[in-house]
Amino acid sequence: MRTILYIALLLLPALPGLGQDTGAVKFIHAGTIEYERKENQRNEFDGEGEFADAIKKSMPEYRITYFNLYFSGNKSLFEPGRDGPGPQNQWTPPGSTNIVYADRDAGKQVSQKEIFGSTVLLSDTLRALHWRMTPDTRVIAGFECHRATTVILDTVFVVAFYTDELLSPTGPESMGGLPGTILGMVVPKLHTSWYATKVELGEPKAMAPPKKGSKVNYQQLDAQLTSSIGDWGDWGKKYIMRLML
Repeated sequence: MRTILYIALLLLPALPGLGQDTGAVKFIHAGTIEYERKENQRNEFDGEGEFADAIKKSMPEYRITYFNLYFSGNKSLFEPGRDGPGPQNQWTPPGSTNIVYADRDAGKQVSQKEIFGSTVLLSDTLRALHWRMTPDTRVIAGFECHRATTVILDTVFVVAFYTDELLSPTGPESMGGLPGTILGMVVPKLHTSWYATKVELGEPKAMAPPKKGSKVNYQQLDAQLTSSIGDWGDWGKKYIMRLML
């Protein structure tokens, strides 16, 4: 009997699924992700008539920017990456320079945002998100991702694709809280998507929360924005949504 058990143990590495190079799922704790943020500028432009049509035709249909997400365990840093393709409009859309640091062990998040030429440091607890899982999957940057949806800011529908091979429960902007890392995200109301173009494994650069700007929390920032541009129609509402992501 002992001889049979010994032979069986010797054969284990050769059995399917038990070897070192079988293509089995690997669980990764740290890395760097590049996201391409794609924003349909023409759909965002309000206006009708010949003049509005001429403006729409003069601008590129999409504005593309890049962001990097560094993650290690339950800490992450999201910040602007390499320059996007030109030509770009001179106007910088809200959220283009966002820096977001999250510490999920502490339940805290710090975001640096540019608002009408001023810098704001948003410091608060992590946003509580209620995700609904769906059976759909897709491959993004070489990882199989699962689809989930949620609603933020009462009316903003968000679609996310996360992979459970990357264990950090983080994602672009202030999104996260899923059983894995978000590699794809779409906000239809804002005509904007974030999709990972590449993932580099291993410990990222040192991460620290941003420190520049006047300090506010979510409630204070929402009140300030609503008071100043809340009555600017649909454009003002979308501007606030972008800044509160």
